[in-house]
Amino acid sequence: MSTNKVTQALKSSVLIEKPRINAELTLDKKLILDVLLLIIAGGSIGIQGSVNGSMSIHVNGGFSAWLTFAMGSFILFVCFMIETRGGKSIDWRNAFKTAPWWCWLGGIPGATFVLFITLFIPYRGAAVVNGITICAQMLISLIVDSFAFFECKHRPATIPRIIGMCLLIAGVLMVALG
Repeated sequence: MSTNKVTQALKSSVLIEKPRINAELTLDKKLILDVLLLIIAGGSIGIQGSVNGSMSIHVNGGFSAWLTFAMGSFILFVCFMIETRGGKSIDWRNAFKTAPWWCWLGGIPGATFVLFITLFIPYRGAAVVNGITICAQMLISLIVDSFAFFECKHRPATIPRIIGMCLLIAGVLMVALG
């Protein structure tokens, strides 16, 4: 990649803008439901690591992580069957032709996450392990948004977003070192 293209990509990924003091925030029922469901998802992740970590003490980390995916796969399979009428509503041939290769590998990062939190929570603690993984999630997500990787919507790294990331890292350091 040429230097000019790299410079242009960096310029489009970071946006310095004037802070919006009276930015409009529209609250609708869908936004409230989305936030509520995402809070439940986040709480579930906080619980999952501790439960998996406890299981890993009694058996081992690999089995505990596998059990998580086995149970989760069953639940998701039932949801898939209901949502797609047994897969009939999906154009499989078109999906294999049009979806990028990396779309089919989505379980690998999830398995890595579940295995590592299962192994580390028993001796590092849930707050430290989840704090570090949340920071990593936010940092990578900020980069993904900034460069519009993986077909995500382009959202530049604004100064408030970067400051928020720094505050998140500072908070995790206080939890980990305090």
